[in-house]
Amino acid sequence: MLERRGQKFGSGKDAETIGVEALSFMASNPEVLRRFLDVTGMEARQLREAASKPSFFVGLLDFILAHEPTVLDFAAAAELDPAEIGMARERLAAPRS
Repeated sequence: MLERRGQKFGSGKDAETIGVEALSFMASNPEVLRRFLDVTGMEARQLREAASKPSFFVGLLDFILAHEPTVLDFAAAAELDPAEIGMARERLAAPRS
């Protein structure tokens, strides 16, 4: 079920909530966090500042979506249909009107 920005998916969560849950998921999984930091070149201390920017969550969801086991682990942890992750990414990347 595709919806406009701010509206909820089948899980009842909106795109912003899914982005925040993705950050929490990553922070609680040292292996995933290390992979993210390695891929992005970021340091752990930079995460808080980066997370204040909407584009950060687009990149974070891109990272999760690039690795099927991570997609499935995050979807299970967040009680999401895996397709909702991709839809949230698209919604967050859409120009704000």
